[in-house]
Amino acid sequence: MAGRQKTMEISEIVKKIKRARNVFVCGNGGSAATAEHFTNDLFSKGIKTHCLNSNVSIITMLANDYGYKYIFSKQLEVYAENKDLLIVFSTSGKSPNILEAVNTNICPVIQIFGSKNEPIKETEDGHLKLCHKIIKKL
Repeated sequence: MAGRQKTMEISEIVKKIKRARNVFVCGNGGSAATAEHFTNDLFSKGIKTHCLNSNVSIITMLANDYGYKYIFSKQLEVYAENKDLLIVFSTSGKSPNILEAVNTNICPVIQIFGSKNEPIKETEDGHLKLCHKIIKKL
């Protein structure tokens, strides 16, 4: 990511989620599973939320037509607006499709990366724990 961003407190994340019109969530591999789990938890709290890695038909069409790098950003171009929020999970913080989604600049972004990356420092297991802490505050 270009430039470092500050680490966010859970209360700040909760405020951003509550203010968002829609919350978009995505990740790859284990982070995709975390994104789906978090999406379900947000939905159960009445938050309008969409997991960008859940629709296999759209993902495979975008990967085929544009390249895997664009599977999330192209969805954001269609669905997202500036009053929405994007939450991305990545253990490396270097996945091209995650970076491309972040760089769409359509809506605010919360980046949840692995323990050696900024701005939220958590291990892969810590991502789900963090999600549960957020849900408890909603």
